[in-house]
Amino acid sequence: MKKQLSIFLAGVMVLAPLAVTAWLIVWIGSSLDALGRHILPNVALPPGAGAIILIAAVYLVGLATRLWVFRGLLNMLEKFVTHMPGIKTLYESVRDLLQLFGGDAKRMGKVVQYTPPGSDMTLLGIRTSDQPPYGAVDPQRHTVAVYLPFSYMFGGITVYCQPDRIKEIDMPVEQCLKLCATAFVGAKEQAAKPDSP
Repeated sequence: MKKQLSIFLAGVMVLAPLAVTAWLIVWIGSSLDALGRHILPNVALPPGAGAIILIAAVYLVGLATRLWVFRGLLNMLEKFVTHMPGIKTLYESVRDLLQLFGGDAKRMGKVVQYTPPGSDMTLLGIRTSDQPPYGAVDPQRHTVAVYLPFSYMFGGITVYCQPDRIKEIDMPVEQCLKLCATAFVGAKEQAAKPDSP
């Protein structure tokens, strides 16, 4: 019985990731298709055409951001939005999240190992700022901001620490977030290793 259960679980391990991935692709595709159909509500479109229209519209907006006139309008709109209580927090949170997982992930900072005071363990994190606002309780004590992601959940904590508490390691931010999110389960040996004596 134990052997049969092991075989069944092996099948689950193969099929579950494929099924979840396929479901997400179908769900995202159908959601994009529905949103795209709202652009042309009175036109009969074949299945999938709404998603193509929406992707093309987003691409055209991306092209428009290369024009200084359009960038100026966007800056004005952003200033307006960021002066509205509540909406400002929502807008900036979504914007920063997209920058984190998008092409501007490098702007998030550098991957570091953080050693808490009085501890021999190290935590994997991202140094997000060398001059964090509101970070210096004591003006004479320089601190940096380090984001420490949680495993198997979305979120983390940000700590202010002295620079000698962190050590920069050669790893992309995206890889750090992926490894932290999965707690290194199934991860291959990384290139970043402790310095040899």
